Amino acid sequence: MKLRLYLFIALFSQSFTVHAERVVIAGGTLTDIVFAIGAGDQVVAIDTSSTSPARAQSLPKVGYYRDLAAEGVLSQSPTLVLTLEGSGRPEVLTQLRSTGVRVTHYPKPTQVKELFALIERLGNDLNKQHNARALIRKLQQQLPDKAAPTHNKAMFILSASERGVLVAGTDTVPDILFGYTGIENLATEAGFKPYNIESLVSANPDFIVAPSHTVESLGGAEKFCQLPALALLSAAQECRLLVMDSLISIGMTSRLPEAIAQLSAFQREML
Repeated sequence: MKLRLYLFIALFSQSFTVHAERVVIAGGTLTDIVFAIGAGDQVVAIDTSSTSPARAQSLPKVGYYRDLAAEGVLSQSPTLVLTLEGSGRPEVLTQLRSTGVRVTHYPKPTQVKELFALIERLGNDLNKQHNARALIRKLQQQLPDKAAPTHNKAMFILSASERGVLVAGTDTVPDILFGYTGIENLATEAGFKPYNIESLVSANPDFIVAPSHTVESLGGAEKFCQLPALALLSAAQECRLLVMDSLISIGMTSRLPEAIAQLSAFQREML
């Protein structure tokens, strides 16, 4: 009898501890997954890169994940801070830990298997193991087979200036999206790399993909296509541009199948 009572108290205490967490998240990928596995009720604040899901947008913001301020995070009285690779300055994270707040760091996934590993780890850390496994199974079912190579060639432009652009090469989420849809990524170097005007003209993509925050900051699709750096590209002259949600086109999230489907649909329109 005493053993049963002890087990009940222990399980109750563990459940109370989990639900009593006050979680601050720095990194849109983490926020997307935390809510997707049903742990959103533990979240008290997010960073400005956390644009998904919609129900998280009413939460307080603690700034941009790469430029966190300890004061802003601590003002939310967190017990746990989840940070994505690249979050904050080291001294800020050290300051947070010095107050007794637990800070958990997660690598940024750039491959599907890494996305699944991140989902599993977050499920373990937030006591949502069953939901995490279910989400992984769902994504495995939703992800299409990789398409056969097409004749379409494209570039993903992360940012642009008068002198050139920053494009997504291999080991990036845009490259994964191109791979699933059979589109040739004309940027063949790893990571995000600068391209000057001459390099752009030489590449001559059939169409351009860009994140929504970049396009919106320049005044919309028409203004983006009129950038001097893109002036010599027929894709820009005819504004063959797909504007994608920034989080799902740059970050690896639970909405990966949605991003692939959006790019596939645009490619069909181009045929």
